[in-house]
Amino acid sequence: MCSVDPDELTEMTRATEGLDISRGDVVCRKCGTSKAEVVLRVKDAYCRLCFLLYFVHKFRSTIGKSKQIHAGDRVLVATSGGASSTALLHLLREGLNENSHKRLRFEPTFLYVDESCVSSCPRMGPEYVQKICSEVNSLDFPIYVTSLQQVMVPKPHPPVLFTKEWKDINFPTTSGFEENLRKLLCSCRSTTAQEDLLEQLRREIIVHSAQTLGYQKVFLADNSSKLSIRILSQVAMGRGSQLSSQVNFKAFHHDIEVYRPMREILENEILYYVDLHGLTVLQAPTFEPKGTSITSCAKEFVLGLQKDFPATIPTVFRTGDKLVSTYPDCGKPSSTSLNGDPDSDFTVGISSNRCALCGSHLDTGQGEASALHATLVSQKLSCHSSSHILQHTETNDGTIVSHESYNMNGCATEKTSDSCDCDQSSGCCGGGKIGSTGNRKPEIIDKDVIERYLCYGCRIILREMEEVHHLPIKVQRAAAGLEQRRRMREQIQDFLL
Repeated sequence: MCSVDPDELTEMTRATEGLDISRGDVVCRKCGTSKAEVVLRVKDAYCRLCFLLYFVHKFRSTIGKSKQIHAGDRVLVATSGGASSTALLHLLREGLNENSHKRLRFEPTFLYVDESCVSSCPRMGPEYVQKICSEVNSLDFPIYVTSLQQVMVPKPHPPVLFTKEWKDINFPTTSGFEENLRKLLCSCRSTTAQEDLLEQLRREIIVHSAQTLGYQKVFLADNSSKLSIRILSQVAMGRGSQLSSQVNFKAFHHDIEVYRPMREILENEILYYVDLHGLTVLQAPTFEPKGTSITSCAKEFVLGLQKDFPATIPTVFRTGDKLVSTYPDCGKPSSTSLNGDPDSDFTVGISSNRCALCGSHLDTGQGEASALHATLVSQKLSCHSSSHILQHTETNDGTIVSHESYNMNGCATEKTSDSCDCDQSSGCCGGGKIGSTGNRKPEIIDKDVIERYLCYGCRIILREMEEVHHLPIKVQRAAAGLEQRRRMREQIQDFLL
């Protein structure tokens, strides 16, 4: 943030005085004839036509230069009703117009995720569903509706197509899982963990909806301002290894291709575009954590610095854009399922090298000479005891479920009371049904077992949680299945050639 002088290092001049165009005596810097209506980068004035051409070019070039979106592709576009989503909706409508130059050739369908169940006013949810979906329908786009609480359901309902005859009863109710979702977020002691967990759940339900509807490509309306804030906050939250998948134009998540066509555009440019076209922006109800978080502090820092130094966001964004993952398969789709059984009632798109919560590559396989290993040793030494005790938990149906705990070395200290009748030494069930994925209700497993199959960022979320049994059943089953595989592998490794 400084300029180098041949003789000495001088401080960069602060751009505190912006260009005043209110009097109407400033002309556009590009065409030089029309009156300026928009000021970018403090002193760059543009007329309405030149700004719109500049804005649309940035959007179209982001898609065109990637050469990833082809004619006839079916794309699911996630929308929230905000400024960036509204601008993306309008840009797609203009791009698909037959009279426009270089018409877009793919087929977009929209998806709205209702998050009102975790907001302060859940009753406003149906009203905003009606408003946002009607706005999309008015531009002749189909839109599906799902809810955030579906991430807690063992067998989520597929998204529902919004029609003019839409009624609240058309959407399947899962009131019990709404309460479970609220308990899950409230169980996180810090605001940072709540926001991070909500982001992971939101992305999970979007990707699951795409899989259910048969879409392989998803558009997100992330702009460069949001991505710059995410770069700093994600590093602070221990997700630095995932930056390439969080900010790049294309990323994979559970075999779904995720794209960010608005990534080159600043947030203030989006606001100008929305204002010039007179578009309606809706702030849909969502979870509003109380207190400050790492993300809110990063946002305040970046946006505050951007006012004085207009190159702040482009610099942070371009720097983060150059980062690549060290994992060779980070850009490839993940494995097909956890258990590989197509007839099973539950399959997930992760493997033993993927996080059971967020689906990203596990970044915890570091050597002893690493900061992660030092952190784990410190945590173990700070524990009052080296092992846990056998715990009994009462489920919703009144039955008592016993589950085994593990010591620091990962060995079982007790046997479960719900073990099968086979000989434990035979390795049939590995000492219990901790990883069962059948029709029986999954057991609540130990916190240390779940943590073993999470990335570093998700481990931080887990440590902030008071009750781990509030986690989605999918996560518990995934961790239980992977743990069972690990135990079975240990039992048979001496017999392998």
